[in-house]
Amino acid sequence: MSRILRVFLANKGLIASVVRRYSLYQLDVADITQETILRALEAEKRTEIREPRRFLVGIAKNVARTELQRRSKMTLEVLDDFSAETYVSDEPSVDDVVDGRHRMRVFWRAVATLPPQCQKVFVLKHVHGASHKEIADKLDIAVSTVEKHVALGLRRCREEMLKGLSTDADPAEEASILGIETAKR
Repeated sequence: MSRILRVFLANKGLIASVVRRYSLYQLDVADITQETILRALEAEKRTEIREPRRFLVGIAKNVARTELQRRSKMTLEVLDDFSAETYVSDEPSVDDVVDGRHRMRVFWRAVATLPPQCQKVFVLKHVHGASHKEIADKLDIAVSTVEKHVALGLRRCREEMLKGLSTDADPAEEASILGIETAKR
C-alpha cells in the first residue's frame, strides 16, 4: 500500500469535512474525495510528496473549487437561456387590457350622450380620423359647423367621462382615463 493511500485512509474524515465546507451535497463529497485520492496517487507516481496530509487537503480544496466553478458556469449558461428577449411578450398585460376596455366603455357611453349630428361629426373626426373638410362634405354641412360640433363633442365627452370616474379618483387617474399626458413633478 502506498504512503499517500495510507495517509488518505487515516485522514478520510478530515478531507470530507474540508470538502463539506464548500456546501456540496453528500454524493458530491464522496465523488470529490475519490477524485482527490486518484489525483494524489497519480501525483505520487511523478514526484515525491513530502507532506501527504497537507497535499491531500490541498487537492480536495482545488477539486471542490473547480466543481463549484463548473456549476456556477452552468447556472450562468442556464440563466442566459432565460433572457428577457426570449420570454417577453409584446402583448399588453391583463391589467392594461382590462383598463383599456373600461376606458373604451366610458368613452362610448360619453359619445352616446352627444346629440345625433354632433355624435356623427365627433366619431368621424376622432374615431375615423377624417378632416374637417371631409366631414363637411360627407354630412353636407359647413366647416365651421364641423368645428363647433368637434369642440362641443370634446367638452361634453370630457365631462361625461369624468362623471364615469369614481369620486375618489386622483387627477392622474382621471387624466389616464381621458388619455391625457400629465407632467411629472
